Amino acid sequence: MTTDTTTETESNVPRVLLTAAIALVVAAAAVCGWFGVAWARAANDDSLAYSKHRDEVNRVGANAVVTMNTLDYRKVDQGLADWEAATTGGLHDEIVKGKKTSRDAIVAAQSVTKATVLSSAVSELDDRAGQASILVALKVNVTVKGQQPADKFMRLAGKLQRTQDGWKLYEIGQVPYLQPGQQ
Repeated sequence: MTTDTTTETESNVPRVLLTAAIALVVAAAAVCGWFGVAWARAANDDSLAYSKHRDEVNRVGANAVVTMNTLDYRKVDQGLADWEAATTGGLHDEIVKGKKTSRDAIVAAQSVTKATVLSSAVSELDDRAGQASILVALKVNVTVKGQQPADKFMRLAGKLQRTQDGWKLYEIGQVPYLQPGQQ
């Protein structure tokens, strides 16, 4: 009798293993199907495209704000050309109009400013209208001949417009805030 039970148990082992293997294959196929559907939905999701546009605006906008706050008197013409390239509209026209005056003042002061982004965020994006707003926190290192370099911390708001050459800054201004300890 022991032989029959042992033989019966031994013959059930391959059947149990086969059943378990089939169950695993079915489960794996279900998981693959679910991930495939999720991937297809994500690839065709409008919010993914919107996120890419928002990231692009954030990158370009932050770089434009840095450009507008970085200038070296030894390379003033290149710096002012960078300002022109980063802007559009009234801001661009203002830069072009005041180019000589700005150049003369920067060279006379022998000033160097170098901006670094501490944080930036897109506060508004209307992709269809090609309009966006950005907030940028900057650290600007300012060196003027005869003075010790000093760091200024600034919060700026910028407005961007999509042009045929990409996103350009058309407005920039300081966002007032109190530093710690001020009232």
